Amino acid sequence: MRRNFGPTILFALSIACAHAAAPLTAVDAFVVSKGFGGAQFVRFQNTYRVPINANGKVGDLTIDTGAGSTIIYKAGVKKFSLIPTETSEQVHGVFGKGKEKVSIVTIHQLAMGNLTLMNVKAGVISDAASGGLYRPFGLSDGLLGLREMLKYGMVLDLNNHLILAHPGGPMRGISDGIRSILTKQGYTPVSLSIVEGHLRVPAVINGTPTRLILDTGAFLTVIDRNFARRARIGGYDTGIVAQGLGTHGRAIGYSQFDELKVGDFTIKNASVTVSDLDSAITGGQEQAAGLLGADYLGKHGAIFDFNGPTVYLRPKKSR
Repeated sequence: MRRNFGPTILFALSIACAHAAAPLTAVDAFVVSKGFGGAQFVRFQNTYRVPINANGKVGDLTIDTGAGSTIIYKAGVKKFSLIPTETSEQVHGVFGKGKEKVSIVTIHQLAMGNLTLMNVKAGVISDAASGGLYRPFGLSDGLLGLREMLKYGMVLDLNNHLILAHPGGPMRGISDGIRSILTKQGYTPVSLSIVEGHLRVPAVINGTPTRLILDTGAFLTVIDRNFARRARIGGYDTGIVAQGLGTHGRAIGYSQFDELKVGDFTIKNASVTVSDLDSAITGGQEQAAGLLGADYLGKHGAIFDFNGPTVYLRPKKSR
């Protein structure tokens, strides 16, 4: 999704700390002490799902930094008593545009933990995972998109499964404290840029400089096939077809190479999937080679500070 609907969202927040299932880490406790509220989320496979209550009905959203706006799947329109308004915009995902048109809804109350967002506008599209491999385990009701994360200065802690937000929006002064705590714990900070509604980081793939889009909604890291040829990372066809929003599936390849750098953070013996990605998503003002997905973001305990904005990564924990 590339559209940002730009609503005015009111935010009601209980000042009391959220009672999370996991103890607060040092950085989470610091953020909460500054007036942030939060919600615990769960990891399912390579996806992160936060329980919600929308208009009095419970469900969950997949946390997706790759979605410019929050999305509700069509099945959730009736479930959450929403009234869609049609638009002329086509659904646009990383594999291209489809024929389906996006609708818009307003969620009057969207609660997560002790956070309540009021009058949230969201896109409505068909369920991209319909009939997919993980359907028997239960589908999410949609996507929590980047717009809300930026608007409320969220801190997204994939390591401790906690999402925190500030009622007054981003708090610039908090980022120095977050950096101090996390760098002492061995995290490497990587500055984020926001280009055409996507989070981008500088990267080097097999010695070839580029940029990557950070996408917690991408099950695996994926590199555009044309860039993979330029970077000479090789690979082979897997026989697997991946499904994207609004489009038909694309064939997926697999590649291994010596080194992937994300900012100053180095991943040795990297492995990625390879496919044909839409240049309207990966291109624009700053060409990107692909998506850094939930596989590496989860493995390296990514913590996003949208007040900065910065992502923090650490070496994989030894077992």
